[in-house]
Amino acid sequence: MAATELKKEEVRQAVVLADDFSTNLHPMQTLYPSALMPVFHIPLLEYLTETLVRNDIQELFLYCSNHVESLRSYVQSQNYKGLINVHLIVSDGCRSLGDALRDIDSKGIIRGDFILIRGDAFTNANLKRLLDWHRFKSKQDKGAAMTLIFRDLGSNNFPAKENKTCLIAADNSNNKVLFHQKLSEKDRKVKLELQLFLDHDCVRIHSGLLETHIYLCSASVLPLFSDNFDFQTMEDFIRGVLINEEILDSRIYWQKLDPEEYALPVTSWRDYNTLIRDILQKRGYPLTIEMMPSCMYFLYLRRCTYKHNSSILGKGCTLERDCVVCPNSNVGENTRITGSVIGEGCNLGNNVRLENSYLLGKVRIGDDCIVKNSVLFSGCELGNSVEIDGCILGPKFELKLESVHTDSLMQINSNDCITYISMSKAHPDTDQELPYFKYTCTNESDDDSDDLEDYSSSDEESIAEMPLTDDTHMFFTEVMESLMRGYQDKVKCENLILEINSSRYAYNVTIREVSYNVVKAVLSLPMEYLSNSGSEISSKSYQKTLKLMLEYFDMVILNYVKSYEAQTDCLRAIQDTAATLDTVSSILFVFKNLYNCDILSEEKILEWYELDDEDNDDVMQKQVRLKMKKDIQPLVRWLREAEEDSSD
Repeated sequence: MAATELKKEEVRQAVVLADDFSTNLHPMQTLYPSALMPVFHIPLLEYLTETLVRNDIQELFLYCSNHVESLRSYVQSQNYKGLINVHLIVSDGCRSLGDALRDIDSKGIIRGDFILIRGDAFTNANLKRLLDWHRFKSKQDKGAAMTLIFRDLGSNNFPAKENKTCLIAADNSNNKVLFHQKLSEKDRKVKLELQLFLDHDCVRIHSGLLETHIYLCSASVLPLFSDNFDFQTMEDFIRGVLINEEILDSRIYWQKLDPEEYALPVTSWRDYNTLIRDILQKRGYPLTIEMMPSCMYFLYLRRCTYKHNSSILGKGCTLERDCVVCPNSNVGENTRITGSVIGEGCNLGNNVRLENSYLLGKVRIGDDCIVKNSVLFSGCELGNSVEIDGCILGPKFELKLESVHTDSLMQINSNDCITYISMSKAHPDTDQELPYFKYTCTNESDDDSDDLEDYSSSDEESIAEMPLTDDTHMFFTEVMESLMRGYQDKVKCENLILEINSSRYAYNVTIREVSYNVVKAVLSLPMEYLSNSGSEISSKSYQKTLKLMLEYFDMVILNYVKSYEAQTDCLRAIQDTAATLDTVSSILFVFKNLYNCDILSEEKILEWYELDDEDNDDVMQKQVRLKMKKDIQPLVRWLREAEEDSSD
């Protein structure tokens, strides 16, 4: 019996509040619960669930009071079997975090310690480690009610000026919170009682802490909300416990995420913009486009730019940086895109300019349009020659031909009437400015003009023109340098593999990116080697040098091209190299040597050759692939004949 009770206590449970009850993502909150806001083409909840599964969380209770049917439909469409048990809790009329937790307490479904996460949270944190710390603290202090989780941003990071950070004073010996206050731009001074320092031997003050909207809770937290109806928000709860610690016999502790861990609550459009940039820069690793199950078949191009295999790019289309083209989207000819996400099923015309904007699915944009710093919800349509800057267009909103719009929130209200609200003046539900990413740089450029790192997610023109650090590109450059030095100095392949692995972990690249970039580096290396040595660059000299390098780096390539998927990345590297190296006149030579070195298998070559995906490639890639297939026809014919002979 005792063993059974212990086992129940050790079950790791998480409660996710699908509605955050406090957000400036207007009009997003009227269309989706916070947990289902689209990040690229998948819901925020999917990233959170992936983190919970990685941390061995056995049960997830998803609490929802709005948009119930959309959330229920999403949960039913997911296959959680064997990964995590998901329970949907539905309650009508809940209007605050406190109401939600009181409702959960009345249902009696939570037993023991649990992780409370608000639905707008994104994190890759080690929640298992944090929960174990809280349980250990609870054994030491029976009154330990909650552990707050913070991410240390430092005092100069830009979210500090958006009411995003906190200042806390804590007992340095045990991490007990003694004082907690949200900071705003107006807070130049913070008042702390002298008694706080007299009652404790060592008090440490921490500023620049970002609230992650993740809370580690003991079983006593829910009854505390039920017994105190004035606890409506989490700030109410924290303030009430700190003021009435002796009466409630409850204490609050805190923990800080490790430097490599990431968390960001998405409560405004600025946060949304920041999150998209950070995911593309792999700051939330392993929650990246390559690693998410719903993001298969994305092709990495360059400079944090991705294109799905089913999307089509017109002739002359340019994806400059920080771009994602989601499934089943079509982009017209001579269109220029930078710092933007094109959602699923969108259609863009010719000569469109898209900058720092988000198309949230099934958006149609006519020819010669300019869209900057804007968000377009599903079903929006722009006629030809429309210009918008700093605008949010609600669902199914249409703009006529040759019109210009700036600084506006445009949508169709419940009475089917068109409404226009100036975003720089007031939030539609409050008397405050609507936080929007267009104004992030403008408002802060005077104060922090020298701190480029603080502007990593901004798209001000002056910064857009500066070269951005791309981890994958840096990794490829280091691989090239390692292989070049290794070939010239005859370094052992075992040592080169160690160098490449070190670079991989330094830049947080996936194993499939490693496979792709190693092969691409080996294929590109002969050109650089011949150029540096002053030798004549020709097809013959390239092939001769490549053959020597393939023999030398055989162990390195085989170390990374082991699986069937890795061979796919190898073929993609050949295709991309063929598109950039004009001197490689015979792809047949490359395929033959990779086949002879057992890097490419007969089955994979034939599968690639027979694959008919003309509808999924852009024009340039289609031409390259057709040329490659034409070049390797003799090898394919030989493989097929050999296969027929063996079957006979």
